[in-house]
Amino acid sequence: MHGPGARNHQTHHVTDCFVGPKMTLNLPRLDDSWSKVRHCVESAGGRVNRRNAYVPGLLRRLLGLAYELTPQVFAVVAFCAGALMLISAVTPEFDDRLRQLTGVVSPILIDLSHFVASIAGFMLILLSAGLWRRRRGAYWAALAVLAVGAVFSVLKGLDWEESVDLALVAALLAPCRTAFNRRSRLSEPLRPGWLLLLIAVVGSMLWLGFFAYRDVAYSDELWWRFLVDRQASGFLRAGLVLSLLTLLVAGRSLLSSPGADSHGPASKDQIERARIALEAAEEATPEAWLAMLGDKALLFSPSGRSFLAYRVRGRRWIAMGEPAGALAERQELLWAFTELADSYGGAAVFYSVGDDILSELATMGLAMRKVGETAVIRTEAFALEGKSKQNLRTAVNRAEREGASFDILPAGAARALEPELKAISDAWMGLHNGAEKSFSLGRFDIDYLNLTPLAVVREGERIVAFANLLVTPGEAAVDLMRYTPEAPHGVMDYLFIRCVQWAKAEGIATFDLGMAPLAGLEDRRVAPVFARVGALVFEEGGALYGFQGLRSYKAKFAPDWKARFIAAPVSTPLPLALLDVALLTSGGWLGMLGLRKGR
Repeated sequence: MHGPGARNHQTHHVTDCFVGPKMTLNLPRLDDSWSKVRHCVESAGGRVNRRNAYVPGLLRRLLGLAYELTPQVFAVVAFCAGALMLISAVTPEFDDRLRQLTGVVSPILIDLSHFVASIAGFMLILLSAGLWRRRRGAYWAALAVLAVGAVFSVLKGLDWEESVDLALVAALLAPCRTAFNRRSRLSEPLRPGWLLLLIAVVGSMLWLGFFAYRDVAYSDELWWRFLVDRQASGFLRAGLVLSLLTLLVAGRSLLSSPGADSHGPASKDQIERARIALEAAEEATPEAWLAMLGDKALLFSPSGRSFLAYRVRGRRWIAMGEPAGALAERQELLWAFTELADSYGGAAVFYSVGDDILSELATMGLAMRKVGETAVIRTEAFALEGKSKQNLRTAVNRAEREGASFDILPAGAARALEPELKAISDAWMGLHNGAEKSFSLGRFDIDYLNLTPLAVVREGERIVAFANLLVTPGEAAVDLMRYTPEAPHGVMDYLFIRCVQWAKAEGIATFDLGMAPLAGLEDRRVAPVFARVGALVFEEGGALYGFQGLRSYKAKFAPDWKARFIAAPVSTPLPLALLDVALLTSGGWLGMLGLRKGR
């Protein structure tokens, strides 16, 4: 059909597709506009009809997104309502309203109502944090506090405007119960942001109160008088109680570690489950074996084929390395860990992750910083020939001239050698005058060592050095390394060289000598402060930890240096997260500062 009638017919058809059968739309009658519409219809064909179903679906998704924001909206509203109640509580009531109320309600009840309204405002500010996190308990408590506040706002001074506002907020909040779908946690600590807001509001309330009653002379009797014409008494009592409550909340929030008690070290059954998953893993880094230490909690995927190891310190939930297991489950496991930490009011931190996972972490909106470099040797290219390898050949020849021999013992062989290995470890600890590490490094634990292959150097029949090896498909790494003072000179060079050669013979593509912390950070004017401070510590921190010496030692094996990163939400200070990692690894402040000796 051609002509104006056809044009009107098709215009009506396009209108129905995009707007709906019950709506009208007047399209412009310009020839250029019509030609574009006709071309769209003719080229798209049946696809236009499918868009008819897409628009309602899009609308449902937008409405669902708006509904998802309901807790955040009511959190802000509750916070503002609580702040206004505190401001109202510290400013004088209208005299005419108080006179009307005095003849009906006793002064003691008026003053008590004034105090309860102040506490209700404080509670609303606390509950707003729970509303933001979708806590069911915060929802019900907020409804109760709003109702109490509405009643006592009237009793404290016929403040019916405030009462109506609180009742209106409660009426709007009541139908949104299903939006608050997270389990409640008793006395959940506030996050730093909410805590600062609480302190700011209470501080402002105190300043405003002292300003409002600046003409009232202070006397001790103000603390116990209940007179409506001296409202300064009520302000002093409420201000004192709210100040103490703020200090209590702040202390608990700053010192608490949400989730640490319920997410402690993994059980033996969980460790065994992780070991089975690791041995069948499609994707895993050697660091995944650190989960077997038993000092971390473990989070498994629904299938049980993948897991992630982590520790809780303060507000930071720190995952050690990358998830291990099925590659298809990695992204979902990252999200699950982040959401778990958030449900406890914590922040998910991912430490020592490689560049192959950065895109997934960036998708989650995390901030990332480089924390060091790990020395990775490509075994196929490793050889002792050539002038540049003279030092390595000398180390091998010298060790073997002094009677050293090398061997790889399979997993399960360490337990029978426990007394001998323990003696070597104790001698090494005494020589280095330090303490056992944990979290990001292995420690002497015979159950842990028994799970992995063991590289040993013997002098005759006696073991003088050993290291356990962490092996995953295509990659191996050295972890715990110990030797006796009587071992041949350069024994660790000899052990590393033979380990790389063993990996090459086994068809393992790369061998990881371990990370050099803070290596590769740049102290440049436009570099982030995190990188500049890290570079300064790397260059000048030799007295505390031999950062440069460690990197120089590994560099003689001519490795490829692979960057390692830390990732966390943008609201989490990465230097503090890295400090938490150091404290977990060193076993606390004493261990990190070298003041705690061996176990």
